[in-house]
Amino acid sequence: MITDPAAQQKAVTTSRISLSGVHKRFGDLEVLKGVDIDVEPGEVVVLIGASGSGKSTLLRIMCDLERADSGEVWVGGVPLHDRKRAPEIFGHVGMVFQQFNLFPHKTALGNVTLALLKVRKLSRAEAEERGRAALKRVGLADKADSYPAQLSGGQQQRVAIARALAMDPAIMFFDEPTSALDPELVGEVTGVMRSLAEDGMTMVVVTHEMRFAKDTADRVVFMDGGVVLEQGSPEQVFGNPAEQRTQQFLHRVLDT
Repeated sequence: MITDPAAQQKAVTTSRISLSGVHKRFGDLEVLKGVDIDVEPGEVVVLIGASGSGKSTLLRIMCDLERADSGEVWVGGVPLHDRKRAPEIFGHVGMVFQQFNLFPHKTALGNVTLALLKVRKLSRAEAEERGRAALKRVGLADKADSYPAQLSGGQQQRVAIARALAMDPAIMFFDEPTSALDPELVGEVTGVMRSLAEDGMTMVVVTHEMRFAKDTADRVVFMDGGVVLEQGSPEQVFGNPAEQRTQQFLHRVLDT
């Protein structure tokens, strides 16, 4: 719950995402070439594709970590292409990265409550209450007083998810959240993500975990060369892909 009146006025009004004609260039490299994509409230959209296809850049534009060179980007009713209004999204979307980005000198609870104290200006008691609830949500209630060095990679990533959830986001973004984990720890994180999906959280996920995409996504989006080449239900994209490039990619990743 947002308690600051000024923040309440600027809170996102929906969890819908809509991008139209989005271009992005890094120097001479055109990474996104006019991407159109919509994500409905409560939908789980998984972006797949080879490295360099533009999917992580697209995700970073959705959460305002990168700016599109042109096109419109609407997230939660906020026009991110309007730089005066773009800051309104801050604190209302959650982002989980490949790396955990935890402070080593703070406990799990300390990492989760930091933004609640500094950004939301909650009292320590309220921040700790919300922090413990978030840790419980990801199955780490008993690790509140543990430091990152005392946690496995999967546990550290779940702390990172709890940190994002504690801010009560309308939308969650995940950028390769399991790629830094040992294979046996991947299930810890994808299990939490499946639980969030079941609870109706709007989610956009970049991943190479095809099993997660098959089992959890409402829609799979295949990107190639900076464009959305194909999209549809997991059954459609994995079972009967229309594009030859999609077929080639899936044949390679599913047979390895």
